[in-house]
Amino acid sequence: MGLKSKSVIIGLLLIILASYYSCKKQSKGRTVAKVEGEEITMEEVDNLVKNSLFEYLFAIYDVRRIAMNELIYNKLIAKEAKAHHINVDSVTALKIAELKRKLTKDQYITDNALMCGVVDEKNPFKLIPLDTPEGQRILEESYVKFLKLTSNKELRAKYEVSISLEPPETPKLDLRGVVTYKRGNLQSQNSVTIVSDFDCPVCQSKEPVLKKIFKKYGDKVRFEYLRLSSSLNKSILFSECAARQGKFWEAHELLYQKGENSSTRIEDLISDLNLDKTVCEACMHDGQVATEINANMERLRALGITVTPTIIINNRIYYGEISEEVLGQFIEKSLK
Repeated sequence: MGLKSKSVIIGLLLIILASYYSCKKQSKGRTVAKVEGEEITMEEVDNLVKNSLFEYLFAIYDVRRIAMNELIYNKLIAKEAKAHHINVDSVTALKIAELKRKLTKDQYITDNALMCGVVDEKNPFKLIPLDTPEGQRILEESYVKFLKLTSNKELRAKYEVSISLEPPETPKLDLRGVVTYKRGNLQSQNSVTIVSDFDCPVCQSKEPVLKKIFKKYGDKVRFEYLRLSSSLNKSILFSECAARQGKFWEAHELLYQKGENSSTRIEDLISDLNLDKTVCEACMHDGQVATEINANMERLRALGITVTPTIIINNRIYYGEISEEVLGQFIEKSLK
């Protein structure tokens, strides 16, 4: 799809959404249908589709943010070119070459835990090995994009740049009754809730980013973890049984390290964490434990949370890019 086609679609979405929000207040209680005299209001309709509406809003915001960053980068590069009396292409090539010496591709792979493979944005549920032509292509594109973002940050620090583009604000969720595992600043009024699945490839690919986010904000924010899957799997069950022996976060770390390795045996996981084997195995076969986990996952689904990973900041669903830079900006805003 070309840029022009995308612009037309986004324009139509903006018109629809603008109409939705301008009319929402006055039409909130308006009757849109009746069944045997029983009314269905616009508010009831909106409550069913509000998650989709906010997905559209965040998609529009992301398109605008990416375009804005590109324009900022182009202006900054032009200023650098003028300052050094060379053309823009030369400045870009020099910046990338300089960063490649400081931030090698091998280091990029290690820092982002890409040893097992990369994820194509067009097909995020498939992990592509690095030793394939497709894997190498995606890795190179991702690496160059990372270098340009780093260059952009350095240039922004050098020149005066202010940004007033604001993300949409989603409605607050009522998470009372949902059982979470907590760490970080437990007294903080600010929270980052991560809904994830140890066996989800996208969750695994984003875990290095979330680890960096925790390292950066763990002293300021309360971090909470929730498990969600279409059905109860052994990884989720094992994490619960480890938690009952006081080792949830150790299990969390271990399960993400193991990744999608289906050959990993529960006995090995128990041994790695030095758990009481008899107690852990009894827990994993306890029907009541499974019932409690399933009930907690059902509470999430009732709130409209059905995909992983889902990030919730101060009880509001975050639909944006799960990157250290963009997610960090949202958290910074919540701290103000």
